[in-house]
Amino acid sequence: MKVTKTEDRIDIEKLKAREHIMFFEEVLLFEDELHDHGVSMISVKIRVMPSSFFLLQRFFLRVDGVLIKINDTRLYYEDGKNYMLREFSTRENTIAELKNIPAAFYTDPNEIAQHLTLRVTECEKLEFPVMQYESSVSEVIQ
Repeated sequence: MKVTKTEDRIDIEKLKAREHIMFFEEVLLFEDELHDHGVSMISVKIRVMPSSFFLLQRFFLRVDGVLIKINDTRLYYEDGKNYMLREFSTRENTIAELKNIPAAFYTDPNEIAQHLTLRVTECEKLEFPVMQYESSVSEVIQ
């Protein structure tokens, strides 16, 4: 697989469009309560539609009274393309920087993510290898 930096982004509007969801799953891979001083968890969500699939791997870290951090890796494939898009992002703030955000949001990664400062974004195109066949289709049929 060839990996290159790209300016292309996952089309969030396409993901919002109503399309039949053939498969959806969310799996919690790891969780630790940090000896009652916060939480660290990694989860994966996948959604498969007839024309594409989308995967989100999320690392969420909350150290009580100190900071909240989220690392997201998103993969998106659209039918007919010879590549997938991979977006990695880091969002992080100290608790002091979040003083105007309700503390109830601190425990929900989906709620707090929109309030955290985006620190890093990396976007890559993952191109599938071109398959080289030793014989042509007509040779195989014969």
